[in-house]
Amino acid sequence: MFRSRQYALFIFFVILFTFLLGRLFYLQLISYGRFSGMADNQHNTIFKIEPRRGAIFDRYLEPLAINLDMPSVYCDPRGVQDKAGTADVLARVLGVDRDEVLGKLERDKAFVWIKRKADRAQAEELQKMGLEGVHFIMESKRRYSNDNTASHLLGFAGMDNNGLEGLEMTFDGKLKGKPGYRHIVRDAKRRIVLLDEESSILPQNGHNLVLTIDSVIQFIAEEELAAAVKKFNAESASVIVMDPYTGKILAIANYPDYDLNRYHEAPKAVMKNHAVTSVLEPGSVFKVVTASAALNEGIVGLDDRIYCENGEYQVGGRILHDFHPYGDLSFEEVVSHSSNIGTVKVAMELGEDKLYEYIRKFGFGERTGVDIPGEVSGISRPPSVWSKSDITTIPIGQGIAVTPVQLAAAISVIANGGYLVKPYAVDSITTWEGEVYKQFEPEIKHKVLDKATCDMMTAALRRVVVDGTGTRANSKIYETCGKTGTAQMVNPAGGYYDNKYYATFMGFAPKDAPVVSIVVVAKDPHPAHFGGTVCGPVFRRIAEKTLQYLGSDKTSNRRLAEYDIIKQ
Repeated sequence: MFRSRQYALFIFFVILFTFLLGRLFYLQLISYGRFSGMADNQHNTIFKIEPRRGAIFDRYLEPLAINLDMPSVYCDPRGVQDKAGTADVLARVLGVDRDEVLGKLERDKAFVWIKRKADRAQAEELQKMGLEGVHFIMESKRRYSNDNTASHLLGFAGMDNNGLEGLEMTFDGKLKGKPGYRHIVRDAKRRIVLLDEESSILPQNGHNLVLTIDSVIQFIAEEELAAAVKKFNAESASVIVMDPYTGKILAIANYPDYDLNRYHEAPKAVMKNHAVTSVLEPGSVFKVVTASAALNEGIVGLDDRIYCENGEYQVGGRILHDFHPYGDLSFEEVVSHSSNIGTVKVAMELGEDKLYEYIRKFGFGERTGVDIPGEVSGISRPPSVWSKSDITTIPIGQGIAVTPVQLAAAISVIANGGYLVKPYAVDSITTWEGEVYKQFEPEIKHKVLDKATCDMMTAALRRVVVDGTGTRANSKIYETCGKTGTAQMVNPAGGYYDNKYYATFMGFAPKDAPVVSIVVVAKDPHPAHFGGTVCGPVFRRIAEKTLQYLGSDKTSNRRLAEYDIIKQ
């Protein structure tokens, strides 16, 4: 009996040993990878360290978009014992949904976000409580210094600091930088026991953007544009202020605008940058192209007399009217009084092919190449598809679609002596430390007009504001030059609206040494709708305030010498 018990006990221990040996074999060899991975996950944590997004500055390094360090709250659900109680506290202090927080705490995870980029006071209150499993990390939050300023140009970056609109999106690859990683070793109780700096990778902060925008001129443009929209009940409006010699955009604004720091509250439609993404029939401002082409080709001179048919002219299968009936006018008066009949007569002598050649030379029908996202090319059809009446409409700005930025480039041709320049808004890209990484230079596309032609057009455009259709753009301080435009809005259902218009004014100042080119466009202003009435005063006030401001800037007095490239 005793021996039998010994055998039984021996067999039991053999079986137990065999089982333990097999289990050990299973754990140490077969399942080594799985359990080793579980241990690594428990003891080793890799934190992604977000880089600091590059800042955006105006041309004088005034900050337009910067970063603020904000506390983000996260939890280790495995380290939270009282999940319901913790969810109650987090929801109360952070103002988040309690059930959503509880759902996160019940997950079998080591990391869940509770609230990113929280208010500092909220985070400090939580830190004082010392809740188990609740942790904090500082993250970078985008902050726009002046809320609505240049909202359509700058755009915005989202919660993860990815650019979603405007320049923030276009230059996202340069602004965002490259993330780093930090290796943290924890003990069994999830306490940090080691920060492994050797295996950690430091983040590379993003580059900065230095714009051509001047914050003061931008403010002036936005203020005047908003006032005009409210006064004339316009649906929307746009303005561009540009250096005619270099193409540097000093201000670009649309109204209505939106608060970049509360972008999530703005409707998508308000975010559209109409200055580069929307087209319009320009109306009479386009007569600048027709007149310039005719003068440059020697078809007509400023003093040549043209009979304007007393306001009614049957041509091309349609009857053409002038707003006021005119008899004989000099060509300079045709421009200053904006005679449709006189312009079309000159255009017919110039010819369809030559007119279209100059339309393209002025940059219409193609993108300007401006470094602002969403630019469209507009519509400019070749003569091969023109109807018989197109020679009576296109010369006066009907049957062609343009963008405000194209108009800014076009009027700058007259201002700078005959050259089409590329508009641009980013002056340079700098490193985080401020060293220049890439400098953008002015780009002249090609010569459009002779200097003599520009001088004649300048005289005609000066007369527009002295005794023509643009007298409200005339300044008592500076000699301004420009052209008015009023065009019926296209009805998407076909034809034109009877009572909706685009009002436009484009020009430059001062006359003899232009410093700025300005384009103002208002959509559906009422009850007044003429370009000279609605947009002329906006042009004048922006020009006066801008030139007065730049009067203290010594660089403005060296304008012609500084841009000798124009003469070459």
